[in-house]
Amino acid sequence: MESFIEVGKVMQKEEDFVWTVPLRLFLAGFFLMFLGAIVLIVASALQGDTNVSMGSVVFIGPIPIVLGAGPHAFFAILLAVILTIAGFIVFFWLRKTKA
Repeated sequence: MESFIEVGKVMQKEEDFVWTVPLRLFLAGFFLMFLGAIVLIVASALQGDTNVSMGSVVFIGPIPIVLGAGPHAFFAILLAVILTIAGFIVFFWLRKTKA
């Protein structure tokens, strides 16, 4: 009977959840994206008709697909491409410094 209690204590310690820094950052980022989506939904519902432009870059494998819509789509697409290039530069720069 004692071995069962000891096993239960060991399992109790393994079930303790550890809040690591990467997990905290992931949850904070997820919460901020969720909050941003809610703010955008509320703002668009309150404002009504507006001129909205959108630009995005989607990667499927190594192939980039650039999308845009609205009266200022060119500038939105240009900003998305610039941010994508900056993201790649930072990614490869951080990858080389760690190795």
